[in-house]
Amino acid sequence: MAINDAMKFIRTSQEDRDLRKELNQCKPTEVFDKLKDLGYDFNQDEFEESINMMHVKCQFEEQANRLMQTDMWFKMLLT
Repeated sequence: MAINDAMKFIRTSQEDRDLRKELNQCKPTEVFDKLKDLGYDFNQDEFEESINMMHVKCQFEEQANRLMQTDMWFKMLLT
């Protein structure tokens, strides 16, 4: 399911520096193809929905801040 893939990607990208480096080297038009090659099959709308779902579940401000940092980083990849 795409939402699950997006949530898994969000969690993994927060911990996996090599994954972030690999995606940082992609052109904006290549990001979702690269993600699919890595086993994460979702689109931008599904990413946004996952961020919103995860944000609601944050119990601490630090968790929410980290999630929003991941959201901003990913959006920067797409511009």
